[in-house]
Amino acid sequence: MSYATLIRQIEAGEGLGFVEARALGAALLDGGVPELETAAFLVAFNQHDPGLDAWLGLHAALAERLPDFVAPAGPFRTVVLPTYHGVRTHPHLTPLLALLLKSFGIPVLIHGVLEGGGGTAAAYVLRELGVMPCSTAAQVNAALQDEGIAFAPVALLSPGLAALLALRGRLGIDGWVTRLAALADVLGERSVRVTPVISGVEMAPTRAVLEALGGHALLLQGCEGEAFADPLQRPDMVLVQDGLGQSVYEAQSTSSVLANLPEMDTRATGAWTDQVMRDHLPLPLPIRNQLAVCLFAAGYTEDLNQARAITAINGFGRVAA
Repeated sequence: MSYATLIRQIEAGEGLGFVEARALGAALLDGGVPELETAAFLVAFNQHDPGLDAWLGLHAALAERLPDFVAPAGPFRTVVLPTYHGVRTHPHLTPLLALLLKSFGIPVLIHGVLEGGGGTAAAYVLRELGVMPCSTAAQVNAALQDEGIAFAPVALLSPGLAALLALRGRLGIDGWVTRLAALADVLGERSVRVTPVISGVEMAPTRAVLEALGGHALLLQGCEGEAFADPLQRPDMVLVQDGLGQSVYEAQSTSSVLANLPEMDTRATGAWTDQVMRDHLPLPLPIRNQLAVCLFAAGYTEDLNQARAITAINGFGRVAA
């Protein structure tokens, strides 16, 4: 494999085939590519989407290196929430979404970074709420089974992926590494992957990848790239089931909830989350909508309308105002 040739190929917008992308992904994740060339690949992939076959190859390489996480037995699929960005202009509401799902008996696995890169990481808010990172796969499986929620740091999920993310931070770029992390199928068919993208232009190619992979996933333009819907501006949401995607919500402004959101502070966000969970504060409508889709996708209800009705009355009945 000539790294220089592949870099030029990607920079020219020619894309990669499944086999060569899988081999390249394996080399990158195993630390087999020199740092200079690794940095060049990160930049090249950020400049040009490598194409569907390449994404499937990179995904396959990562899947072969994931630990043996096990979804709990039971009637519901586990919802998987990736968190690979720090938020800077919004409170971090991934922990809220996770706790809401848990309150319905839906197991939740969160995986991602421990630091916010200058912003607020979900890990900070989770710590305020008593959810600590696991250090082994056995701890993850036990927490899912016993507590219904677990947080797996990316270094546990994939040391190679953690190294690529660290280099990404040094280069000051974002893009395909976090998209690959968000696509990670950490629990297989017994799960629902919430898959956020940073910008709207990433929706169509990421939808194509999710449809090709099959399984169950919720695709959305995440708030600052995170796995929760912007509480002020509901994004488009696409539900993928067994390889077929359908739009379940369209973008809509809900700026009237602004006064109800917490300050940009980890402790304030944790306290606000606790108040929402106690139904002392209203749940922002976009999060309510996302919760309904997740409940349906996890198998809690037989149809989406039923999930919408339940989320309107089951402890979160106030209309956000």
